[in-house]
Formats: sequence, C-alpha cells, structure tokens
Amino acid sequence: MRIATSTIYAQQTAAIDDQTAQYAQLGNELSSGKQLNAPSDDPQQIAEDLQLHVTIDTTTQQSTNVQNAVNELTQTDSALSSLTSVMQSAQTLATQGASDTLSASQRTSLADQVDQLLQQAIAIGNTQYDGKYVFAGTSTSANPPVVEQGNPISGVTFTGNEQAQGQLIYNDQQFALSTTFQSAFNFNAADGSPDVFQTLINLRDTLQNDTAADASTQAINQAGAVVYGAGSPAPTTLAAANTFATTPVPDSAGNFSLQINGTVNGVQSVKTITVPANAPLDGGAGSVVGAINAVSAQTGVTATFDESTQKITLSGSGSFYVSDVASPGATGAGNLTAVLHLASTTSSNQADMVQNVSTQLGDVANTLNVVLNARSVIGSRIQTLSSIGDQLQTSITDNTNVESGIEDVDVAAATSKFTAVQTALQAAYDTTDRLESKTLFDYLT
Repeated sequence: MRIATSTIYAQQTAAIDDQTAQYAQLGNELSSGKQLNAPSDDPQQIAEDLQLHVTIDTTTQQSTNVQNAVNELTQTDSALSSLTSVMQSAQTLATQGASDTLSASQRTSLADQVDQLLQQAIAIGNTQYDGKYVFAGTSTSANPPVVEQGNPISGVTFTGNEQAQGQLIYNDQQFALSTTFQSAFNFNAADGSPDVFQTLINLRDTLQNDTAADASTQAINQAGAVVYGAGSPAPTTLAAANTFATTPVPDSAGNFSLQINGTVNGVQSVKTITVPANAPLDGGAGSVVGAINAVSAQTGVTATFDESTQKITLSGSGSFYVSDVASPGATGAGNLTAVLHLASTTSSNQADMVQNVSTQLGDVANTLNVVLNARSVIGSRIQTLSSIGDQLQTSITDNTNVESGIEDVDVAAATSKFTAVQTALQAAYDTTDRLESKTLFDYLT
C-alpha cells in the first residue's frame, strides 16, 4: 500500500490544527480562569450554569432590596431613639419640677429646657431619609410635615398623612418601611391623650406660668353613654345608654352649684356658679364650662371639656379649689364635683402647680410608652429583615460556589495539560519541518 506524500502532509497538518486549537482553548481558560466561556465548551453543563446565573442575580436583587429596607427602617429607629431620649429628659425635668421647694427662677429654667425639648421633637418629626420625610406618610410635599404654631410654640400642625411609607414584600410577607405619625408621636390618639408636642407644651407652660390644674380623674360618661345628658342642646349619644360614670344628684332646687375659691394677682376671690341639672358640659350658653369661664376674671380659673376623653379640666395660676354648695333656696348640695371627677373639693385638697406637674408625669409616661412601642415594632422588622438578608447572602454564597465549580478552571491541571500540549505541538512543528525538507528523490536515492 502506498501512502502519498500529500496524505502524510494532510494528516500532519490536521494534527497540528487540533493541537493548536487545544492549545488556544487551554490558554484562554488559564487567562480567563473559566473553563466555560461559550456554550460549545460544555453543552451539558451550560444549562445548569445559566440557571445558576439567573438564581444568583435574582437573589442578589432581593438582598439589595432587603438591605435598603433595613437602612430605611434603621433611620426611622434612629429618629425614634432620639425621641425616646427627648421624652426621658422631659420625664426627668417633670420629676424635678414636681416640688414646691423650687424657686420661680428654677422653674423658669426647667421650662426653658422643656421648650428646647419641644423644638427637638419638632425637628425629629421632620426627619428626612433619601429625600423623603420619614413620618409624612405617602405625602410628596417638599415642605416639612410638622409645622410649629405661635411664638413661643403653642401647638403644631401636621400636613402629612397616616399611610404607611414604602412596602417590601418577600415570600408573601409584607413589611412596612415606616411608622405612622400617630404611632410615633401619639398624634390625634383615639383615647384623646395628648401627643408628644402638646405634652411638652403643657409641661413647659405649667412650669413657666406656675399653672395649677384640676382635671377629671376619669371619663364623666361611661363608654357608650350620652355626652351631655338630657336637655339642651340635644344629647350626643356615644354608643349606648344614658349612663354617667357617677349618677348626677342635684340639690333640692334641681340645680348644681359650684363654689370656686381662686386667686387673681395675689387677691383671693370666691365665686359661685349655678346651672340646672340638665345643663350641658361644653362651653356653650348655659353650660357648666361656660358658667365657670364667665367668672374667670374674678377667680383666675378657666374650664375646658374634651369630648374625646370625656374629661373636664380646670386651670388657673397659683392654686385654687372647688366645692359643691347648695343653690339659692335649696337644702343640701348636689354632687357636681363627683360627677365631674374633680380631685380638689376642699381647701386642704386644692389644685396647685405641683399637683399639675405630677398629673402631667402620667402624660409624659404615656407618650414615652407610645414611642417605645413604635420602636419595638420597627426593631422587630429590622431583626426579621436582617435575618432574611443573612439567609439571602448565604444562598448567594452557596450558589456562587456551585457556579464556580462548574465554570472555574483547575489551574494546576490546566497548566500541566497546557505544557503537554505545548510540547506536543512543538514536536509536531519540528516533525513537519523535517518532512517538508524531503523530496521524492531523497527517498529514491
């Protein structure tokens, strides 16, 4: 059998081409560090590798979303932490102020510190994160949501809303990325308790103005009862029966009379107000509050009624007390102070500044608890999302390791193989050179 010279050359060239391709592929693997650089490199592995790419990309995006949510919630928690410090400081100042041994200048100093806390609370209410106001809800207004009123500050207005700001959904779990203004600051609370701002304003004014207060210790009407009772104006039914927490018992003339012993500019004054048994409580004509306020110039005592809490508050400067007395021509007195749940009924149990501050300590404690509850909810979300974030990172690491096992080249093995191919290729080149240097006449001689 004869083998043509061209056949020998063709076989040698094909072998060189194969080794050159293998040499190039191994060189590419060593330079890129990957053994899968194209689908043709390993069609069986490429499908699994592509699926891993999709899984890793999806998990990475989820991890990014979770981390962004944690960052946003952490900013909210930081703001609530600052608010907690504000209310704890207010609690300390109120405790110091609930003493009758303080001088006027000392109380003024405490009032100034409370006013600074009030300004801090407003600044916290306007906390921003990533261009948004944290406590503004879904409002997109560029203006701060908490706006102070008056100088000195006598109140605030809120221009945001109570919608949750931002939402993250993971495995059918929903995570709000904020807390509402009401939840954080007790603003417009359902139970009528004062919010953070009003609590600080009341405390400041009490310390600054030596304000005395006598407030109902509990709701005048039971839950579901009629606000005003029978008579004019028409009764406002809360929910159920016409039942006062304490049953009204007027005097024999069918009236309620209240004696107010107060002080105006250091001058003591005693005034008596008389209203019929069916008188409303609010500040309208013929009401209990209206009658008390009609003699405020002489007694220094003013009255307000809060429908939401069903409580009445008497306030004045210095100290004062109120007591039940019989109306003109009546025998015995009614029980108006008991119906209104007022604490001071005799000169030995009078309303004064210390009592007022002591009462406000309860409001401070209530708002502090509201803030702490909001922090607890936010903290729980942060903890849960952080745990989810850790799980996602673990998943990314595990899948990346699997992906690496498929794609990454074994450098030691590839280097050894690359050297062997390089040696074989060089030998093939040398052999071809020698073959190409021969002619047919070399074999015939």
